[in-house]
Amino acid sequence: MKKWAILLITAFIFTITLAGYKTFLSITHPVKYENIIIESAIKFKLPPPLIASVINVESGYNLKAVSPKKALGLMQIKLDTANYLISYYKLDEQITEADLLTVQTNIKYGCMYLNYLMNKFNDLTTVLASYNAGETRVISWLKSDNYSANGKTLNSIPYLETSNYVAKVKNNLKFYSKVF
Repeated sequence: MKKWAILLITAFIFTITLAGYKTFLSITHPVKYENIIIESAIKFKLPPPLIASVINVESGYNLKAVSPKKALGLMQIKLDTANYLISYYKLDEQITEADLLTVQTNIKYGCMYLNYLMNKFNDLTTVLASYNAGETRVISWLKSDNYSANGKTLNSIPYLETSNYVAKVKNNLKFYSKVF
């Protein structure tokens, strides 16, 4: 009789702990806009966990997020970046800051930019560093023996903010890889 009571209490505590952990994860790693993320992942040949991880780190899934540098929305896209992508891919469209504060458009341009960077650098660390610090800055780092041994990938990231950003996105990938 005592063994059953101990087993029952242990199961109850485990269930409460697991529920608490799931609640904690739902706060720290929200999962929203799954359909749009999956559609964009397919269209731009990106893993859905990467998109979700970038959104989480960039904005914490806050659609109305605006950075001091005027990066907007879920994936923190600048209007200049979106306009560059429109020009680069010769798209017949125009975009406004208000457009970048909508779920569909923000994820579209964030994924388009990630895809562009993936095609250019073909290395996740370098891509994420570029997404955070800017492509021009990362190209200069790749030219330095202090940060790159081969001129194609980064061994070291000189900006602490960018280094932390890359680490956070990669850490989030572990969680989101289990969700998608």
